[in-house]
Amino acid sequence: MPKQLRPFIEGLAVGCVFISITMLFEIPLYMSFIIGALAAIGGYRNSIKMDKEKVAKKEQNQPQSTKKDIE
Repeated sequence: MPKQLRPFIEGLAVGCVFISITMLFEIPLYMSFIIGALAAIGGYRNSIKMDKEKVAKKEQNQPQSTKKDIE
């Protein structure tokens, strides 16, 4: 899966879950769609944030190469 596509899919999944949950509580349809859209935006942003944190943590755990290591 392309790296750019993953946040969109995760955001869409979160939005669908929130729409289905709000439908259980008999909230009007338009309000369910609004809540689902806001949840999808939040899921998208969270996915991007988590990817950045994962890359930063991976870089932090990499051993630092210095001149002493080369010699």
